[in-house]
Amino acid sequence: MENPILEREILSLREVIYNSSEAYRDNIALQIRVGNAFSNITYGEMWKKINAIAKSLIKNGVKKGDNIGVIGPNRPEWALSYLAIHASGGTIIPIDTKLKEKEILNIIQISKITKIITATDHFYMLKGLKSSQNLNFEIISMDEDEGVQNLDELIGAGKRSRIDIWKVPVRKDDILAILFTSGTTGKPKGVVLTSRNIVYDTFASLQRLSIHSTDAFISILPLHHTFEATAGFIIPLVCGSKITYARSLRPNEIIEDIRDAGVTIMLGVPLLFEKIYNGIMEGIKKQPIGVKAFLHSALGVAGTIEKITKRNPGKGMFKSLRDKAGLGSLKIMISGGAALKPEIAAGFTKLGFKIMQGYGLTETSPIANLNLMNECKFDSIGTPIVGVMEKIVNPNELGIGEICIKGPIVMQGYYQDKELTDQVIKDGWFYSGDMGYIDKDGFVYIIGRQKNIIVTEAGKNIYPEEIEYELLKSPYIKEVVIKGNKNIKTGREEVHAIIYPDIDRILFYEGKKGEEITQDTLNAIQKTVRYEVTNLTNNLASYKRVKTISLRLEEFEKTTSRKIKRHILKDKD
Repeated sequence: MENPILEREILSLREVIYNSSEAYRDNIALQIRVGNAFSNITYGEMWKKINAIAKSLIKNGVKKGDNIGVIGPNRPEWALSYLAIHASGGTIIPIDTKLKEKEILNIIQISKITKIITATDHFYMLKGLKSSQNLNFEIISMDEDEGVQNLDELIGAGKRSRIDIWKVPVRKDDILAILFTSGTTGKPKGVVLTSRNIVYDTFASLQRLSIHSTDAFISILPLHHTFEATAGFIIPLVCGSKITYARSLRPNEIIEDIRDAGVTIMLGVPLLFEKIYNGIMEGIKKQPIGVKAFLHSALGVAGTIEKITKRNPGKGMFKSLRDKAGLGSLKIMISGGAALKPEIAAGFTKLGFKIMQGYGLTETSPIANLNLMNECKFDSIGTPIVGVMEKIVNPNELGIGEICIKGPIVMQGYYQDKELTDQVIKDGWFYSGDMGYIDKDGFVYIIGRQKNIIVTEAGKNIYPEEIEYELLKSPYIKEVVIKGNKNIKTGREEVHAIIYPDIDRILFYEGKKGEEITQDTLNAIQKTVRYEVTNLTNNLASYKRVKTISLRLEEFEKTTSRKIKRHILKDKD
């Protein structure tokens, strides 16, 4: 099959953004709410600022390939910093704002960062690190922090400079960014991505997406995360679309920003989409009995028509409901970062929304798979994007094995770690660590992570995610992690569930939020949860059924993409 992307000359990201700025000069590129209005920057203004900051960075000693950090919340200044570092010939080191001080220190030391552009939130911590650890890096502020240069000053100086950034060769195969995992000890894992990786991933993904210069994105996920950086930052800028930075992660404020900015495209993680969908359904529950009955009947009809005709009648049927929810302008929702529950995707579709699920990893720039706009399988991650090949290695009798990926989107390797790189990239194939299978139509399905698999003495493989999916159907179970637990008496590996219950939904505790939980109450909660676990796993093979449970009264620690940090769970849990 012909690959149209391979015929297109892949440029450096610097050239791509410059071309976009010329083509969409007067369009709004970036905006954020300030008070009751939005403060915005056009594409023409954006390039002038990027060019000026890049000039000042070069004047201040940045050399091609220097590692320069950027840390801060989602805002126009973060975007300008990222693109200016690249335009100057530097390599971008995006740093997770949620990392602890020791983790940030480790990244600074490993990557030998020469400069860090930061918001006030991290300014004093970085200043303290620099002093206490005797580190030699320059701090540049996105704001007006005392004693250091800020972006406005760099822009002013850059506009007066005669430096020509185009004299610094920035090529498509140069390293664009290194994305580090956390790690307070040892060497953090740094994913090395080039302009070719990111730009190819952008153009290939756009083969599946209908995005135009009239579209408006809302940026919610943290920008250091590759999914947001590629799909919620680079893709809209390539298309001349508008990006609005959300004020917060509160669903009500996100919806206000969507409404006021006329957002048409929204990226998010499954948890966010679940909250929004559940909010809509809770609103329906509060309607008078007649209205509620009519809406539920209409949802059933919409689902039936969609299945038969493959068309979405909900777009017209529920327009007023979507408008009332503040989501009337939305035309595409894209879910990534974790598995989206099929029933949530189906529910949004019945309401007239277009929701797509994709798949990828930081190591694949990140988008490797996307569902088709008009041929979506809700329980699948879709098919590989153009120019990307996938295969299943060591499949079992059900066709389940490790998903391997090959193509221009695969990283160059892990930063200064050939041994680790060689473990995951073999003959050009990236071994993802995700287990799944491919159906007869070429759609790929994720079963779980290879490292999470529980293996019984009989050699049976248990995928925790499969059991977790079933248990999360309970209104009384908010979060759950399934792990193997050795039975002391038999010595056999058994399925154990660690559950964070939604105690506010348990009837005898309802309305008592904030009250101390007594042992009697805890016992009653455990009884309710145990009943739910037994009931929901009855349809599973006996070896997959949960044998023991433990409760926790606080939510699991998560990454910024809202994935539970399984590796930090202690044995006592």
